[in-house]
Amino acid sequence: MKKKLTAKIQEINPSLQQFATSFAQCVVIEPESKETLLKKGSIYAVYEITGTANFDTALTDRVLRDILHNSYFQSDNISPIQSLEKAIVEAKEKILQLSNDALSAEPAGVQLNVTAGVLWGNVFYAVGVGDADSYLMRDGGVKPIEAVSEGTFTAASGIVKDEDVVILCSKQFSKNYPPQKLLSIRIAEQNLKENEACILLKFIIDTSFTEDEAIDFGLEKQASRNRKREQVEKIILGARKGVEKAVPLAKKFTGLFAKKKQTVSRIDTSGVNKKQSTKINKKVVFLLPVLGLLLIGALVWQLSGKKKDEAPAQQVQNEIPVEPTQPQEQAIDVAEITKDDGQYKVLRVTPEIFYDIKITDQSAEPNEIVSVGEHLIVTDPTSGKVYKSGTDVAKFDAETTAYPGIKSLINTDGKVGFLQNNKFFSYSPEDPAGVTSFDMPGVEIINTYSDYLYGITGDKLNRYQKEGAQYSETLWGQSAEFKDARSLTVAYSIYLLTANGELTKYTSGNKNTFEIKGVNGTLAGATKVITDIDFDNIYILDPLNQRVVVLNTDGVLIKQYTHEPQVSWDSLKDITVTSDESTIYLLNGSKVMTLILEAQN
Repeated sequence: MKKKLTAKIQEINPSLQQFATSFAQCVVIEPESKETLLKKGSIYAVYEITGTANFDTALTDRVLRDILHNSYFQSDNISPIQSLEKAIVEAKEKILQLSNDALSAEPAGVQLNVTAGVLWGNVFYAVGVGDADSYLMRDGGVKPIEAVSEGTFTAASGIVKDEDVVILCSKQFSKNYPPQKLLSIRIAEQNLKENEACILLKFIIDTSFTEDEAIDFGLEKQASRNRKREQVEKIILGARKGVEKAVPLAKKFTGLFAKKKQTVSRIDTSGVNKKQSTKINKKVVFLLPVLGLLLIGALVWQLSGKKKDEAPAQQVQNEIPVEPTQPQEQAIDVAEITKDDGQYKVLRVTPEIFYDIKITDQSAEPNEIVSVGEHLIVTDPTSGKVYKSGTDVAKFDAETTAYPGIKSLINTDGKVGFLQNNKFFSYSPEDPAGVTSFDMPGVEIINTYSDYLYGITGDKLNRYQKEGAQYSETLWGQSAEFKDARSLTVAYSIYLLTANGELTKYTSGNKNTFEIKGVNGTLAGATKVITDIDFDNIYILDPLNQRVVVLNTDGVLIKQYTHEPQVSWDSLKDITVTSDESTIYLLNGSKVMTLILEAQN
């Protein structure tokens, strides 16, 4: 059973008169379908309208809810923040038209203050405009949600945990009822002023979801398949109704020759002579095609009705050319897939989605990720953009400077390091402008150990030692295995993932005997190896087999992490491990996923 966060809701709303110039209300909006709920979440918001115009409060509330619902849930934008902003803008434009004094009132005299949020997985996205407040209560403490100003909006996102409470409220409510008091006093809604409203969201782990209810962040292919299946089911249902209309007529014919549930082959002819039996059989043989034509006619009649009501015939054919005739998808044989899990120490996991880089930049095509202190760094080699997020708050922002062709992203002594255009660059995550660079012509991949850098050029592995403002180069070793190596990591010894996916080990320039034990299959598709002098284990990313292989320093299998049988990691690109070996961050497509490592005995 999968675990996900859900919100328990408490709305605190004032009683409203029919007309008012200033009022506030809570809003909870859920989509009609479960598919949309899993894909886009629910909207939680508090709005306040202030000004000199006179509003019909019930009508205004209903219109605002409708606009937020339609604009947000019908938006094709993958970013919940941008979808919410668009919905709020549309709502504000409509609110100005609803005032009884709209023709005479100045639009500037009316203000819409909103704080709204959406829960996606375990990440809460919040958007605010105007004067509205939001708070996070965690472990007994309360603090305002830290938001970043983006034009007229403020936006924030962050991971919420079990038992966290988010408070969204109007400015006047937080002034009269500070969040510290909410849990210690009882608020009578009849005593609230019209512009005082608040919604409390307590997040808890919901284990009622089944295996089929995994959260979808926009897999359009699956959504399209579901829409087609619904169309087919509607047509089949309609055809079935048409057949049912033809059944009484069919029964008049079949009733002459057979009892209920009998077939032609079971007709009893023992009481008739051979000639009579032959007549009956001939009649049955003659009427079978007639019955078939009746059934086919009913189906054609139903389909023609669908074509007239819904779309031209050609369009229906284009939309569902093969779905009705294709066999049903075969059920996943979980037992067969997992039968060897125990033998090969396979642990099937469902990592949390930490963030989708496309929320920040829809054109992003990230390729590498690295953990540096309390930061995560993700890079896009095509655009050269570098995206940074804290590990406590999930929100990636692009750095000002881009490095097209960026590659070999590493953590070098608490700094971000990488190669670009025959140079090595490094800077502190806290000070991206304080970048330093050194010439390293021809170096393809690089890593660090102690005060040294190790880089491969062709079939040579060089060691670089910093001397003043430059690095001096020393040949460390030369081997055909170094050429086109996929990954390099150093923990006293050097571990190398060769061009053919073999993991080799070198110490003091000499190749060691190193054998991997206990892993099923090969590592021919492996792309990344990570270890450190302070690590207990070696971590290998194997996208071809959609797994992370964990070995001890002797090459013995410790654990293999992979996905549940019903899902897929088909776009694994990179991996990084935190310095305490507690967490792996996987880059799967544009999504950063969090994998908590199981303690090893």
